[in-house]
Amino acid sequence: MTESINWLHGRLKFGSRPGLDRVLYLLNQLDNPQEKIKSVHIAGTNGKGSTLTFLRNSLEMSNLKVGTFTSPFIEVFNERIQINGKFITNEAIDELVAVVKPLVLAMDKIDELSGVTEFEIITAIAFYYFALEAVDIALIEVGLGGLLDSTNVISPLLSVITTIGLDHQDILGNQIEAIARQKAGIIKANTPVVLGNIPDTALKVIDEIAEDKGSSTVKLFHDFDFEQLAARKISYHGLSNTGEFELGLAGNYQSENAAVALACFEVLQPLLDLSFELAVLKQAIKQAFWPARMEKINGFILDGAHNLHAINRLVEEFRTEKRPVHILFSALATKDYQEMLALLKEIPQVDLSVTTFDYPSALDLNQLKAIPDVKVYSDWREYLAQQKAADEIYLITGSLYFLAQVRQSLLKNSDL
Repeated sequence: MTESINWLHGRLKFGSRPGLDRVLYLLNQLDNPQEKIKSVHIAGTNGKGSTLTFLRNSLEMSNLKVGTFTSPFIEVFNERIQINGKFITNEAIDELVAVVKPLVLAMDKIDELSGVTEFEIITAIAFYYFALEAVDIALIEVGLGGLLDSTNVISPLLSVITTIGLDHQDILGNQIEAIARQKAGIIKANTPVVLGNIPDTALKVIDEIAEDKGSSTVKLFHDFDFEQLAARKISYHGLSNTGEFELGLAGNYQSENAAVALACFEVLQPLLDLSFELAVLKQAIKQAFWPARMEKINGFILDGAHNLHAINRLVEEFRTEKRPVHILFSALATKDYQEMLALLKEIPQVDLSVTTFDYPSALDLNQLKAIPDVKVYSDWREYLAQQKAADEIYLITGSLYFLAQVRQSLLKNSDL
């Protein structure tokens, strides 16, 4: 890890003062690079990364230079900022930090601007990098929520809300309506919005905000739809285009993400002068890859279901499974882990284990030992070392920070 990345990690993870003042000030010092790029802004409780991946592939294969900003990282820090699938280099990070660091240190001396967080700095660096590299379009994933997220300083061509569910209630609120209001904070005036599978209570809130801002909405199951033809294969019925697509990502829920991405592409067509080339888009959707989303490595399935909404979708995936399903789960202590575990127990023939991992707010052993009817691994590597039955399923799920560590360990001995 470079000195520049260590400096970024050394900044506060979250700010003590919510709002966009600090990131806006920092961006202004950089001559507002966010205003020099075309962008798509993607929010949602789950599905952001997968939808972004489907859309990125579609735009790249349409001969565009596509920047992506995502979080958190699974493999290496550099993956958070990419252009056409290539991670930003350590050298580029060093050069960008050399520009940004003096500005941040100067801000630290101003009371109302001090304490710029890691995410605020990385956001500014991403926009600055994309402007320097003159990307055709940047796909920007919201870090948390939407309204007060550091990324919410752009004027995108398109806003996207993939899903709405309970997550980060300590920050976003305990009601679906409150969370929807936060997510809908990314909607800009007279800017189209593509919506995924949104509950009616949340949809009502989003519709009101969109109408107030004069922004049109394009909704899954209303304006576009899909039919599940087989596992990882859909028939897409779009705004003005149709076609059959094989999905590069496993999991039934990915059908929704792929359909949302294709609808986004259709909305962007006139804005970016694109054509709906069916053969090209078929290849793009088929080649999509996003780590730790129903990913198979060395006989294990890795899926970063890190909140109640995602766990519900995961349980649906395995509810009809007739084979024994062995699950290793870990999460951050701030999550509703008891309820998440209760949902996982609904899977037939489930063998449920829990563990901790190396992260400041990870569940600790005392918390794990208080959970009834589960096996506790003090070291998750013991679970990986077990002898696996050939006809049974071994699933590892929970926090993406946990999955990142497990994935790294598995790939060291991968037979892929």
